[in-house]
Amino acid sequence: MRNRPWFLLALTMVAAVAAGATSSPLPKDVKLPKDVKVPNDTVLAVYLPESERTARSYIRTAGLWVEPGKALDDARHLVGERLFLKVLPVDLDTPTTDMYGLLLTIQPRWKLDGGKLTLTMKYRIYGPDAKQLHTGEASQTAPFNTASPATSFSATALKTMQLVMIDLLRMTAPSDAKYPATAPLADIDYELLINREAPVVTGTGFYINKSGQLLTAAHVLRDCVLIETQVGEHKARVTRHAYSDLLDLAVVDTGTPSQKSIPLRIGTEVTLGEPVTNVGYPLQGLLAGSPNLTRGNVSARGGLKGSMGIFQFSAPIQPGSSGGPVVSDGGELLGVTVSTLNASALIQAGLLPQNVNFALDARYAAMFLRKENVQFDEVAPNTHGNMQTANDAALGAVVLLSCYQ
Repeated sequence: MRNRPWFLLALTMVAAVAAGATSSPLPKDVKLPKDVKVPNDTVLAVYLPESERTARSYIRTAGLWVEPGKALDDARHLVGERLFLKVLPVDLDTPTTDMYGLLLTIQPRWKLDGGKLTLTMKYRIYGPDAKQLHTGEASQTAPFNTASPATSFSATALKTMQLVMIDLLRMTAPSDAKYPATAPLADIDYELLINREAPVVTGTGFYINKSGQLLTAAHVLRDCVLIETQVGEHKARVTRHAYSDLLDLAVVDTGTPSQKSIPLRIGTEVTLGEPVTNVGYPLQGLLAGSPNLTRGNVSARGGLKGSMGIFQFSAPIQPGSSGGPVVSDGGELLGVTVSTLNASALIQAGLLPQNVNFALDARYAAMFLRKENVQFDEVAPNTHGNMQTANDAALGAVVLLSCYQ
């Protein structure tokens, strides 16, 4: 048994749970304070970010898909139910009236490098009064089994989750009497959950009216626990107002009036070849936090084969530009940046795409805004505009959007 791989021990634990075994839930070498009972009667709530909990990856060497998110979610349940009498997953989409005594928030990060799989979990523990009790980090590295990738992810997740929850027991010595279940899941402060070190996604939004509402691409805000705007050094929390996965559009409320907003062109006709300005906040963490302005033209009235309501433009964009405005030289909104071609995949196929980017036509944005009763302005085409007109209109209205989980 001494030389038995740890991941087989972890899988043995899963089998024992599934079979309802009554053996000790703790590894033999783990010692806890004498007053800590296992399974513990404290009601434990556990938060995993949605993007991590639903993550899927394609392993080229194995030629198949794996689900590291499912491995994490399974580990949360299997290890939790082994060490605690009641474990509540924190699901922000379907809040319940359940009460908890301790809150465990986990920010996991996977790394596959040189044939080794590593999972690191940074975690925080809070009492029912939202006071932070402990913070820590657990990590496990093991050889990656290319013959059974799913087993590698599951075993690594189980072992790392076990280290985290055992540390929770050791550091807080919990009991239902010490941490009674008095905190409602529905009232959790989102600031306790999110990872402030880095947003999950950044994108671009722009003022669509002077009431302070922003228009952006819906995928920028997907599964966000907290959304924040930033202009210069000023940051502010905003709330989602309207959302459409079909159109990939969203509106958020800032609660603060704006002096600048971008009007739509009456009729919203896009002329093939007309010059455009695009402004966004690409590659945050790598580039400076100031807006990035690029110039190009409307290169096609259609997008990818089978798509609707999309036009192509040639102004260069990068990750983080999504949701930014495509503005005419008259200062009118022509479209909302939604995507670009995957250059790396096409290069592998022997193709070299150059500045093939896509925007949702402003006609569809107008339909969406009317349906959601969001105010916006329309103006007659400005035939006397120029590059400076476009640049001023776009730069004056854009903000950086950050999505936290």
